[in-house]
Amino acid sequence: MARRGRWMVTDGRPLTEEDVVDCLSPLDASFLDAEDEDPHACLAIASIAVLDGPAPSQADFTDLIRGRLPLVPRYRQRVRRVPFNLGRPGWVNDPDFDLDFHLRRTALAEPGGDAALERLVGRVMSQRLDRDRPLWEDWLIEGLPEGRWALLSKVHHCLIDGV
Repeated sequence: MARRGRWMVTDGRPLTEEDVVDCLSPLDASFLDAEDEDPHACLAIASIAVLDGPAPSQADFTDLIRGRLPLVPRYRQRVRRVPFNLGRPGWVNDPDFDLDFHLRRTALAEPGGDAALERLVGRVMSQRLDRDRPLWEDWLIEGLPEGRWALLSKVHHCLIDGV
């Protein structure tokens, strides 16, 4: 049943928190549709920050992101399609959310200059995000010259427009 940008599943079982869904806007839904129509399209967007000093440990990196997740609840939600595509897809809490899946760590080969970083970002951005999970990844990239490291944030266009 549709109501003010929300829909509910009614299959005879009691409704749960996961069942009440915020619908994607028509524009955000169109980003998913455009990606579905072209197998070569990847509608993720990225930001990258290059930072001085040693990279944080994986535990510190995880704790840092975990502490900020409550600020953006959408980062714990995945897209759910309406059966038979009878309506816009919606955002639903991911009951199997696994932060470790979204936090990636890699290092550039020596000497690790700008060209190597650009190639890595190109490879990461050419791969689609997993539609069965929340549509984002953070990559901690080590091995930049002069003791620097980078943080690459990859987010699907349909997620970031609504944030």
